[in-house]
Amino acid sequence: MARGVALTAAIVGSLLAVSGAGGAGAQTPQRGGTVVFGPISAPRCLNPLVFTCGDAIPSLFWIIDKVLTPTFTVAPDFTLKPTLVSGVTYTKQPPFTVTYHIRPEARWSDGVPVTGQDFVFTHNAIRRQLAADPGLGIHARVRSIRALDAKTVRVVLRARDAGWRSLFGIVLPRHALVGENLRRIWTDRIDNPKTGRPIGSGPFLVERWERGKQLTLVRNPRYWGPHSSYLDRLVIRFCQACTAPPPAEVLAALRQGDVDFALSRDTGIVPELRRISGTRVLPTPSTGWEHLALRIGPGGHPALRSKLVRRALAYGIDRVAIVRQLFGVIDPRYQPSDSAAFLNTSRYYRPSWSGYRYRPDLARRLLEQAGCRRGGDGIYVCAGERLSLRFLTIAGGRLRERGLELMQSQLRQVGVEVRPAFATGAALFGQIIPRGEFDAVSFVFFVTDHLGKDVFGCGGPQNFTGYCQRLVTSDLDQADRILAADQQARVLNRADRQIAKDVPVIPLYQVPFVLAYRTTVRNVVPAPNNLFWNAENWWLER
Repeated sequence: MARGVALTAAIVGSLLAVSGAGGAGAQTPQRGGTVVFGPISAPRCLNPLVFTCGDAIPSLFWIIDKVLTPTFTVAPDFTLKPTLVSGVTYTKQPPFTVTYHIRPEARWSDGVPVTGQDFVFTHNAIRRQLAADPGLGIHARVRSIRALDAKTVRVVLRARDAGWRSLFGIVLPRHALVGENLRRIWTDRIDNPKTGRPIGSGPFLVERWERGKQLTLVRNPRYWGPHSSYLDRLVIRFCQACTAPPPAEVLAALRQGDVDFALSRDTGIVPELRRISGTRVLPTPSTGWEHLALRIGPGGHPALRSKLVRRALAYGIDRVAIVRQLFGVIDPRYQPSDSAAFLNTSRYYRPSWSGYRYRPDLARRLLEQAGCRRGGDGIYVCAGERLSLRFLTIAGGRLRERGLELMQSQLRQVGVEVRPAFATGAALFGQIIPRGEFDAVSFVFFVTDHLGKDVFGCGGPQNFTGYCQRLVTSDLDQADRILAADQQARVLNRADRQIAKDVPVIPLYQVPFVLAYRTTVRNVVPAPNNLFWNAENWWLER
């Protein structure tokens, strides 16, 4: 078994074990009750057609997924599970055509069936409302869309495009929204503007939003899925003016009984969480891929243009020790990332970087092979310039700061000086990284499926390293046109093996969250991209 698959099984298995899901001893779910989740950051509004509503805050998308059923749900292992559709067919010859077969039983909460006209309306709304926004994506590459009948939709794209899977992450109710100003709807609720009543196609509806405090989801009694929500309500509490819940606020909320369920990005509070009676604590992998980007292009240290020097850095950083230091408290089995293509929890993860384990002697030999010579202070000199590197990251991130401290100490043993530097997120992503004013920078990419040509292709919009390898770019271009996920993954992993030889980045880890909840909350199986993934299956043991 590949280690990535083993890690996935371990994580998902532990989630199932502690959640009470599955197994011969599984209990019969009980209906009723309310679970209070939080505190987390609040969205600005609830309209998925207004890009600034979410502002990259996951809470909006977690809510939307439970109210407006997407065509596919992303499972914990990143496989796509059909939800609103019973199946999808596509052509292999041009013109590339995707046909969606909507579930016959799918309906809105007011009893109106979900139809092909809803899909057409949604696509046209996204094209109009998000024309100048990053959210347009695959919709910009649609040539035509037509409802063949009430439950069948045909979409023709301009070319073969693996991104077709993300076309209908939301589907809007045409009968409720036609004729409305779509930029002014759903500021504080998701409703039919014509009646003022909540509307949705998912297991929950938005009952009310008390700004500055909480949002309440209520069971959709007309949900057409396998069963309606076991819970009566799911209440989402918000923290004030925060991008992540402050650890002290999380601890206080659980201790005082204000919430049943909490999330923290700070693993340092795990010992205190475990001391709260009647609380389960478990690691939950996110979609964040933490890595170290090396500036090969202009602006970076000249020595980093050498592949040998970059490999030396990869052997000179003990990623296993770093992960153990940062996350051992939540899971001593937590592993570093050994892929620049897929997250550890993806079924397609292959450990192409597993050969880079801490070998300081080999790191020094590679520096010598690159023509570097060790100076009197123990730091190598390459082409007349000390190998003194600026390692940047976002200020105020305790885990990243600790990670840089460990890298600094490890690389010092190899003969590389690390000069840690910290900047605000605005300065780092708005100025420093786009201008290439760094030698190495540690930050996270949030991965919906896989990393690809935007990050590693020649001239990619998120290629901040300056890396350009024609075979890799060719593979990544090809992957974007492969429709079958298994075949696409093979090409992406082939590209990753070459990237591992070139080392424009050093993968660090898949960012984990800490999840803590009352032992009375059952059937919790969060997915990395949505902690509410199976919220309709949660129930309260009484």
